[in-house]
Amino acid sequence: MSISNETLKAMIRDYNGVELSDEELSLVRPELDIYFTELEKLEFLDLSDSFSGRLMQLPDGSQ
Repeated sequence: MSISNETLKAMIRDYNGVELSDEELSLVRPELDIYFTELEKLEFLDLSDSFSGRLMQLPDGSQ
């Protein structure tokens, strides 16, 4: 996933972040690319064998 500098600047502005120049964004871009790559991996993570933590909060009726 690639995000343009304009989009990044808009996101930073929306969250009242520190304004960054294109040169400054190019310095953090490699770290952002790693972050987005890891997020994409989560999209394909197979959790079909995992037990949902939400179910652990349901009453079991044995009380």
